[in-house]
Amino acid sequence: MRQGMGQQALGVIRWALMVSIGITALLGQPSNADGSRASFLMVDDGWMTLNYLHPNAEKLRMRAAALANGDTHIYIYSRNAGDNFGSSFKNVSAISPKPDWESQLDALNDIGLKPVIWLTPDDSPKITSQSLDAQKAHFSEIVRRFDDKVTGYVACLECDEYWDAATTNALVAHLKSITDKPVGVHLTSGIGGHKGNKEYYANADYVYLQTGWDKTPAEITAMVKQAIAVTGKPVVASEYAKESRSAAARALGDAACLAGAVGTGNGRSVDFCGQKEQKVKWYKEYETEMVVAGVVMATLYAVSRFDLPLQLRATEDGYQIGAMKKITQNQSIGLNYRDDGAVMTYYRIEF
Repeated sequence: MRQGMGQQALGVIRWALMVSIGITALLGQPSNADGSRASFLMVDDGWMTLNYLHPNAEKLRMRAAALANGDTHIYIYSRNAGDNFGSSFKNVSAISPKPDWESQLDALNDIGLKPVIWLTPDDSPKITSQSLDAQKAHFSEIVRRFDDKVTGYVACLECDEYWDAATTNALVAHLKSITDKPVGVHLTSGIGGHKGNKEYYANADYVYLQTGWDKTPAEITAMVKQAIAVTGKPVVASEYAKESRSAAARALGDAACLAGAVGTGNGRSVDFCGQKEQKVKWYKEYETEMVVAGVVMATLYAVSRFDLPLQLRATEDGYQIGAMKKITQNQSIGLNYRDDGAVMTYYRIEF
């Protein structure tokens, strides 16, 4: 009997720990593409961050420029065989996975730049002409190696240049079957790309919208609003300016955010961009209270279910709540939660 009561008490403690740890883990989850801020084109320096993983890319300067522009995310190719964004760029377009990429992505995360992996380049017929199975194999290998180091994926850059909607959707479906990270689709300029075919977005979580160059803030506003209305999906305004650090580019990014975009790819000035930012702020504001509430609920459950007495200690400096159960005349087991976030279990023997 006493052994059974001890096992019940241990079960309650495991339950309370799971609740508190689960809530804390939930609060710490990244917000995916919502609020994302990147500057993937910087023509004044001849850079495209998509080619960051090329061995000869100017990584230190790219990182410094991105952070100076307020970026939180960085767009990166997982392979490339020709996309160099014009002949004025230093040719670093021959990219294939290397053994050191894990450490390269870790270094980006460590400085606050969350990688978004773009799995297929344009201007690379040697890649895009490969079979569907070959494409799936590349997607699978990238997810296998790097899924815990990236915040999301874009299946293809300007997909409609080389694949039809059915192929794109098949690859997006495959990608979503092997990762829980969000998946985006990027097309040529316009909603549905140059074909005007919104079916390309059917399986995507996000629309990575290319608006075209030389747009006004009013035109960006209209296009973002239309894209949201037509697709019913969150929109990242990902391509609208060639020099992401310019005042003009930042004004366009600001207009996109005010129109309802959840992220930008060519610079902006405003911090808020995406509805979920409000939720993140709310979670952060009440994080301690939510963790406490979780532990309290678990403790109250223990009190009612297993007749464990609730204990509360409070001073001017803090508080501690917990439950304790005597399992024999001289043995007891319990759980305490302190206001500094510490969760402690204990087993006590009295002689």
